[in-house]
Amino acid sequence: MLPSRPVLALGYLLTLALSQSFQFREYDFLQFLGLDQVPSPQKFQPVPYVLKKIFQDREAAAATGVPQDLCYVKELGVPGNVLRLLPDQGFFLSSKKLSQASPCLQKLLYFNLSAIKEKEQLTMAQLGLDLGPRSYYHLGPELELALILVQEPPEWGQASPKPGKIFSLHSVPSPQGALYFNLLDVAKDWNDNPRKNLGLFLEILVKEDRDSRMDFQLEDTCARLRRSLLASLLVVTFNPEQCSSSSRKRRAAIPALGASYKNLCHRHQLFINFQDLGWHKWIIAPKGFMANYCHGDCPFSLTTSLNSSNYAFMQALMHAVDPGVPQAVCVPTKLSPMSMLYHDNDDNVILRHYEDMVVDECGCG
Repeated sequence: MLPSRPVLALGYLLTLALSQSFQFREYDFLQFLGLDQVPSPQKFQPVPYVLKKIFQDREAAAATGVPQDLCYVKELGVPGNVLRLLPDQGFFLSSKKLSQASPCLQKLLYFNLSAIKEKEQLTMAQLGLDLGPRSYYHLGPELELALILVQEPPEWGQASPKPGKIFSLHSVPSPQGALYFNLLDVAKDWNDNPRKNLGLFLEILVKEDRDSRMDFQLEDTCARLRRSLLASLLVVTFNPEQCSSSSRKRRAAIPALGASYKNLCHRHQLFINFQDLGWHKWIIAPKGFMANYCHGDCPFSLTTSLNSSNYAFMQALMHAVDPGVPQAVCVPTKLSPMSMLYHDNDDNVILRHYEDMVVDECGCG
């Protein structure tokens, strides 16, 4: 039976760690991660708290052996096995002389969804708008924030897009902190029809004059908003093929082997250090992991006691009768998952959970 993709990916990592055919194997592993080449982040995006929390929860569960559902994000309450933080690639629009009736800020928000693969199903798309740090000592004026779907590209000779339907109208008591908007339906439409993805038009207007120094305050508020505004889109996707229930049965662990059995099939420790591979520049966490590997002999006399499958026993039996039949080999029989936080080729921050990345037990197969 052919090994699964995760087992092959683990094999590629082991080969990389042993420096065998590095470039070829590196390409194969990058393909497994959904990358075309080694990422070279131009701008490191800050990792949001929610991604850090999910990653830490997965790490803690793996360390304690708690069963995990890698295809459901309990912190967000949605199915999914890949989380991506997409940075805003839009631009500010030039503003005319500010007045209370004119917009304080206008910006095109654009998010590239091309990293989402064909078989991935969107289960969450949350727009985050960070208006700057909170302060209880310098509250700004009340704002009105409008999000408008761009339905038509800019007309000939115009730099700004043509706004369409208002998606959301939101009152902001003071221009501080983060706001979140559900863009799932919009993102699904963009993902199904990429030509429709013309972005969102963000407009912020000062709603009221609090004192006679309104002109100064308006200029100051708008300038601060332009400096501090950060926009990102957190998308969660679910791949049914990667989340199918496993039919593998957990086998009993192999007893500790004495010195006389050191050549028999068993698990060996191997730590994969991403810095040694030069991947620390784009993998955020972990810095490495204990992957382990299986190695050793599978003699017919001990096949039944080496955590073997029935097929391996029959193969060993046939090898004893006919040496032309290859011997059973030492392979992983129980593997556990791991999570990775990394940058992709588009500078997106990705949190992804991978099955079968750490060898827990070995047997003959």
